[in-house]
Amino acid sequence: MTDDATPPGRPRKGPDRSPSDGRPAVLILTDLAAIARHLALVTACEDRGLEPVLVFGPETPPEELEYHHRRGHPAVRVPSPPRVSDYGLDATLEAAGPYLRGGRLRAVLACGESFVETAGTLAETLGLPGTGGHAARVCRHKTLQRLAAPTLAPRWTGVHARTPVDGDTWHHYPAVLKPTGRMCSSGVHAIADADALRAQLPTYPDDEPLLIEERVEGPEFSVESLVHEGDIVWAGITAKQTNEHTTRFFTETGHLSPAAGLPPEAEKALLTANATLLRSVRFGSGISHAEFRLSGNRAVLMEIAARLPGDAITRLWHLAHAVPLEPAVLDLALGIRPPAPRARRRAQQLYLEHSPGLLREVECPGTEVSWTAESAAWPDPRPAPADAPPRRCAVLVGPRRGTLLGEAADSFGRAVSVVTDASLDQDVAEFTHRTAKEVAIRTEEPPAD
Repeated sequence: MTDDATPPGRPRKGPDRSPSDGRPAVLILTDLAAIARHLALVTACEDRGLEPVLVFGPETPPEELEYHHRRGHPAVRVPSPPRVSDYGLDATLEAAGPYLRGGRLRAVLACGESFVETAGTLAETLGLPGTGGHAARVCRHKTLQRLAAPTLAPRWTGVHARTPVDGDTWHHYPAVLKPTGRMCSSGVHAIADADALRAQLPTYPDDEPLLIEERVEGPEFSVESLVHEGDIVWAGITAKQTNEHTTRFFTETGHLSPAAGLPPEAEKALLTANATLLRSVRFGSGISHAEFRLSGNRAVLMEIAARLPGDAITRLWHLAHAVPLEPAVLDLALGIRPPAPRARRRAQQLYLEHSPGLLREVECPGTEVSWTAESAAWPDPRPAPADAPPRRCAVLVGPRRGTLLGEAADSFGRAVSVVTDASLDQDVAEFTHRTAKEVAIRTEEPPAD
């Protein structure tokens, strides 16, 4: 099978400009793994005559930055870019100090979850557009989200590893136990009864705040929104798949943008809940990614993030709209209201099952395989005409060769996915499952100790 994608190749090299060249600047707080999926942010800055100033977080090793600088990576334009030891405000203020005075800074953006609160606080302090410090804080904490929007929340209570489990603590089963501040489904477990809760609680750090909440039956969706000064410019619904039916985890294994076959009342429930949530957290300007469970016609809050969505969701919307989301996100950070995009195709990402062992190779006839961690860049498939036949657009591999693969207990446990698209009246899901069978994932037993 062939595809119509731009080969992943090497990331597009930025213009040969020295840093701090006097242009108006945009501060992008990120890690290499996050900006790798959103290099269009860097391109959008350059296209507007703005200097993209990237500050990297502690998850990005200095040797990785040096390696990709030598390769001409567009996000690593200087030999030793600013890198902070933590995601807090003080470290960022020190790293970005030269750009915070003199009026050169036009926008502050968080690319990735960990810098969201710092970016929101800094932009608000400087009088720049952004989510707002309050919204950024709430969007980083699941308990605050439930307090901010109680009518959307499931039944819940706060616990910790030392909480005694009795009838007064919690008696609504089945339930879900989750940390309040983690991401990527890390630490989220299905809890069948009180005995399971007693057994699971001690597996968390003593001081980590947790939520125990009722398990909401029904499909999961996310709503991605472009918001300008509290007004929703665009909102799109993405349908999700998880591994909850075959495991005790809730790892996302698939995304479909826009969601297909939603009854009008279900779509209205999701969009209304999303609007209520954004008002409740006092969201200013930026992109949001809110997750809900649809129980009947009630949308129940799971969480909201004040950042670009993860996995390939931005690629899916790019394929659906034929325009990327990143330039619109930059517009919002600059105080500009972007146009609302319209879906003309439907796109899907599906994660594939793998055998446990050391990852050695991934092969797919007719499609170049993209090793995103190794290249620090995601491929950019070209959008197709609205009525074009279904296509396999990309095969993505997250881990590096030699990584030990096991159970997908969270997002970090997944390895390989395919991205496809089709016209709105075609069954992209059927095509995706069929074309996924052509992908070969090769693993081998790890050496004996």
